[in-house]
Amino acid sequence: MLTEEKKKLIEAEERYRHDIKIALSQAEHSTTVEIKKLASDIKSAKKTVVDKCISFFNTSLGMWFLSSILVTGGAATLQQIEHHYQDKQKNKALLISYQFEIGNRLQHMKYYLRHAKTVGDAKYALEGAFKSSAPISPEFQNLSLSALYFDLFQLIRGSIVPEERRAAMNLVLALENSEYLLRHQSDKAVLTDADKESLSKLISDIENSHLKDLKMIPD
Repeated sequence: MLTEEKKKLIEAEERYRHDIKIALSQAEHSTTVEIKKLASDIKSAKKTVVDKCISFFNTSLGMWFLSSILVTGGAATLQQIEHHYQDKQKNKALLISYQFEIGNRLQHMKYYLRHAKTVGDAKYALEGAFKSSAPISPEFQNLSLSALYFDLFQLIRGSIVPEERRAAMNLVLALENSEYLLRHQSDKAVLTDADKESLSKLISDIENSHLKDLKMIPD
């Protein structure tokens, strides 16, 4: 039979999941709007280029340039530009997905660790270090936190210095190591205040090391 405390935890978890779904829905809408705006900007830019090209090609120099150079290389150049913007849109969507997946796991850990009283409770709270019980995307479910960070840093490698990247990864690896050490302890053992505080601080430090001023790979 569920105790009142367990019932409250379950209710709180359901509320948390509901809030996450709302946040994801808003993020998805925002991403869609941004992608549509980017597509519109690309279309506008293409129209401007075309208009200028037409004016240029109406000159004698333009006609010579068109016949001798542009016909052979222009199509390939335009295709490369289009692929570049497509990749940029895809990477931007991936960046948002990684941010939400990592943020979702960290919030889940913080919430359950805050209510943890035993080592078993702490183990459950830190499960997100190696897998996700409610992944943002199916391919994230069995990825460890360190793997998510590695992929995230590939997307933003031009906007974060190596020292900051190493510091963030060291924090994540420390959390994964803490979760591993808990596996060898009895679930019924009491979680000390010192251990609880140490784990909570580690999660907060990780949270503060990312999701702030992240930028895409420079063009």
